[in-house]
Amino acid sequence: MGDTRRGKRLFAGLCLLSLATVGCGGPSPITLACKITAINVSPASATISHTAPPPGNTRHFDVFASAVTSGCVVSQSNLTNGTWSVSDNINVSISSVQGPTFGTATCNGPTSGAVTITATVPAGDGTNVTNTASLTCN
Repeated sequence: MGDTRRGKRLFAGLCLLSLATVGCGGPSPITLACKITAINVSPASATISHTAPPPGNTRHFDVFASAVTSGCVVSQSNLTNGTWSVSDNINVSISSVQGPTFGTATCNGPTSGAVTITATVPAGDGTNVTNTASLTCN
């Protein structure tokens, strides 16, 4: 008889513990306002030939979160929820289309120096975070 009562108490205790850890579907009492505060673009610079046949006239750029608000953790994988732009859209183009071309720059003509490649990523609070790299097309 003692084993039955002990088993029932153990079962009740486990049920209460599971409710405490899982919750009742409501909002969590502790919420962190996680925000990306800085990003890195890789590579920081590149030089390619605009006369090379594709894909030789392209260079892929990746963007990573390099800093977040205290207490937050982010994956060290390429961010794909941003946009890309270039300072010379006549000689260089870059894809912001989700998929394998995301972050791929194409040299369409020679540049007179380094072109600025800009990555813009949502910070998580309605603002954006940007950083740049450079690309020279010979």
